[in-house]
Amino acid sequence: LIVIAAMLPVVRNLLTRGQRSILAAACHGSVVLDSQASAATPTSWLPALAQLVRGLKKPAQQVRAGDLVQRDGRPFRVARFHWMHGQARAAGFVSLDLVDLASGARTSEKLRLDDQVELADVDTKDMQILYQDEAGNVHVMDGTSYEQAVLAPELFGEGRRWLAAPELTVAVSFFEGEPVAARVPHKVSVTVLDAPPAVEKDDGSSARHVLVEGGISVMAPAFVRTGDRIVVRTEDAAYMAKA
Repeated sequence: LIVIAAMLPVVRNLLTRGQRSILAAACHGSVVLDSQASAATPTSWLPALAQLVRGLKKPAQQVRAGDLVQRDGRPFRVARFHWMHGQARAAGFVSLDLVDLASGARTSEKLRLDDQVELADVDTKDMQILYQDEAGNVHVMDGTSYEQAVLAPELFGEGRRWLAAPELTVAVSFFEGEPVAARVPHKVSVTVLDAPPAVEKDDGSSARHVLVEGGISVMAPAFVRTGDRIVVRTEDAAYMAKA
């Protein structure tokens, strides 16, 4: 199932807009494809694929902040993931802070590590950020269809602090045609705006905090200088390499 989940974005990108619509309808049980229609168009495999899409799950211990999950038929965004270790021989558990994508209401849920969490049935596509307007809304465009959308910065969760990164492509998830979540890449390339002189500490290390685009502080090695471009992991603002 994990492999299938990883393949779904690729499969969706290969579908035509009409086929994606049929697939979405099939997922919700609102379309029936007869044998003649299936023979005339390459959609005979869509009901089977729809069955895989609907109800796809993964263990709670593999859920991460930013994931979209489904509870009682409603889509939620995981705002926070916290792993709690068990005592003695007891197994640990995970705590999920969830945001209802329709109402914005927040809730929390405690699950065992091997509990299965259903993934939300959403259409996710890569879109390029065009600009951010004065109100903070993010204007994006699909590079293939040239379709544009306007996203509230809250859809990015904690990832919104990286929106100043140049030439950024983000993953936007749509539910019933409306954007409900957006995610920045796992890593981004940013310019160092200020790198103070490195001072060797008592433990022999010389890493220090540098300021990068977006006003974010990153712990970087001594050889990183002002004006350098570096690769940073967006999840925790950790330095990865020089760009």
